[in-house]
Amino acid sequence: MKIQCPKCLPIEGIECPDFSTSEKSKLSEIVKNNPMKGVMYLREQHVLSHHDAKYIVMHINEKNGHCNRCNFDNLTGEYINCPKCGAFNFNWM
Repeated sequence: MKIQCPKCLPIEGIECPDFSTSEKSKLSEIVKNNPMKGVMYLREQHVLSHHDAKYIVMHINEKNGHCNRCNFDNLTGEYINCPKCGAFNFNWM
């Protein structure tokens, strides 16, 4: 799946792996405790570049339903651009 955040990568976007439900939970927990470990996990498990792994980690919500950029608090999809600011969010938890 191709994802794009107009606030970070307005043109190119990146190709995102298809994460399983258990992997989404695991990755969310890793990133919550140590974002750098999240980047390392993605690089090892999905053979992503540092750039793409960091991009994914930076867009995983810290709190379900809340935009990481503007704190809009009513995000409803798993992969969603915030209706308020337009930033992309992995809204997994």
